[in-house]
Amino acid sequence: MAQGAFVRLPGARGLLRRALEPYLKAVYEYNSLISGTGYYLKPVHVVTRRLGGSKRVYVYYGRYWWRVVYAGKRGKTSLVRWIYLGTEKPPGLPDPPRNPLEGVSVILEGDDVLVPVEHYERLAEVLRSCCPDAELPSTRKNRPTPPSTKSSG
Repeated sequence: MAQGAFVRLPGARGLLRRALEPYLKAVYEYNSLISGTGYYLKPVHVVTRRLGGSKRVYVYYGRYWWRVVYAGKRGKTSLVRWIYLGTEKPPGLPDPPRNPLEGVSVILEGDDVLVPVEHYERLAEVLRSCCPDAELPSTRKNRPTPPSTKSSG
């Protein structure tokens, strides 16, 4: 995620989860539909980094395709290998559900969501469509801030 200006949405982590719930349910159903093909669609990529004493969670929304390959057994446990294929849908599969936040990335700090200024309007649109009563800052009123570097522990 590029360094730059961010808009902090205090306490918006639950709101974001609630806004994406219908989409994630559709992806689970889609993965069930294509389960016999050996492909899997992952709608969110999460990277956790520890910086000093604090933890920062980077979340990338998109369509990440994986191939699941059977790799034998260890005792009674089946082993599988996950092979990352990229963001292009493999040929022969039905179209997946559209990710309302495709291409958007955020940083999670506790219950706060930090969104790059260039992604804010798109995220705000999705949050407002799910939760019309949500109070979201205007980028004109909310001065962009960098992610916190303080220790959360």
